[in-house]
Amino acid sequence: MQHQVLPLSLRMTSTLLSLMSRPFPGLTARLFYRLYSTPPAGKLHATHEQLRDTAVVAPLRVSSYPFDNTPLDIVTYRWGNTGPKILLLHGWGGSPLHFKQLITTLLANGYQVVAYDGPAHGRSGGKRTNLVQWMHVLEQVMLQEGELYAIVGHSFGALNAALTLSRKSVSVPKLVLLGAALSAPVFFDEALRLFRIHPVVMPRLTTLVRERLREDLSDMDLHRYINGIKAGSIWIAYDTTDTLAKATEIDDYLQQYPAIQSLRFTGEGHFRIMRHEAVLTGMLAFLAA
Repeated sequence: MQHQVLPLSLRMTSTLLSLMSRPFPGLTARLFYRLYSTPPAGKLHATHEQLRDTAVVAPLRVSSYPFDNTPLDIVTYRWGNTGPKILLLHGWGGSPLHFKQLITTLLANGYQVVAYDGPAHGRSGGKRTNLVQWMHVLEQVMLQEGELYAIVGHSFGALNAALTLSRKSVSVPKLVLLGAALSAPVFFDEALRLFRIHPVVMPRLTTLVRERLREDLSDMDLHRYINGIKAGSIWIAYDTTDTLAKATEIDDYLQQYPAIQSLRFTGEGHFRIMRHEAVLTGMLAFLAA
């Protein structure tokens, strides 16, 4: 993360949180948690709307958390009805419709595609959400969908996929990670540094996560599950210029997890990776292998 990518309103919020952090660590932790549980409103272009018009759109009711059976309505999208089934997982603030080029490519190569708006995203229910909820929802979607050939996740969606396959009783033959986030604790550490929030807030934040989500933040880290992702084979693509999913961190992770196949390249950044020609070509080869 870099300071210059923050909009003005968020920079102002970061200044306020920075000033509050040392004298009011508990309040700062609660405000920060709320801020980072509220996804930004996504923007869709006309081409995205046209893509949605070609999908079979349907609601799916799931439970909100493993510890909370409150119903949550998820909106699903389906393209094609024959061939191996691929599930796409968008990132934080994203949409399945941002996979436009990938969806078109997969359909042209004989795959069917399933996706859904994550909680608090798009047309799905909720105003705030988090990784614990995303894992719980993904597990339920996978059980509802039945046999999947592959999951493709981008950014936060990639972390969600890998952690769900590591920690839940689900598996998949092939997993594709694009610009993958690897660790929620690292993300929070970097965000606190970015906002210049005093370190005294982090223990309060981890306690808050444990109380509200009944999970330890430290468990939401792929480094804890080396060789533990229940996928027959894994392929990861990442860009050395990506400031959100850092190439150096992914390099270190791949050294620990040599079974993962990878494509490392330069020049597309965090979001254009989903339509990069070499990524699409490499992914098709991985899926066909």
